[in-house]
Amino acid sequence: MKIVLTLFGVMFILMMFGGMLDAIHTFRGSDFTEPHIVVTAGGQTSTTITLASDVLDGDNTNIIVTSSNQLDAPVPFAYDSANRQVTIDGLSASDTRTLTITYPISQLDGFTDEAAKLIPAYIILACICAVAGSCYFAFKRGED
Repeated sequence: MKIVLTLFGVMFILMMFGGMLDAIHTFRGSDFTEPHIVVTAGGQTSTTITLASDVLDGDNTNIIVTSSNQLDAPVPFAYDSANRQVTIDGLSASDTRTLTITYPISQLDGFTDEAAKLIPAYIILACICAVAGSCYFAFKRGED
């Protein structure tokens, strides 16, 4: 019976795992917003902007770009973490706009951030150990 309770507990923890990952990501970083005035020339639909801080984990999928120009559909195309430059595509040619860029930056120091990255691995390891330990003790004692 103990192994069944352990399995239900592990399943509950794994169902909550997605929310835990979001919470850890929110704990590690905070959103930073900066405006940039951008002018595109004729035939130019992209621009490269140097950001004030490093993007958390160097992932351009976390960068949100909005434009004051209704004709723009800005998309962060690429991020160069060495130079902190983001390439924004989907701009209308021959126009001026203000791009508002929102991205997560690290709010933890180096050691704490590295430790926070490992929390999901510790959770998975604890679940595996709980199931393996329950199975071992159940079969050792001859329980169901």
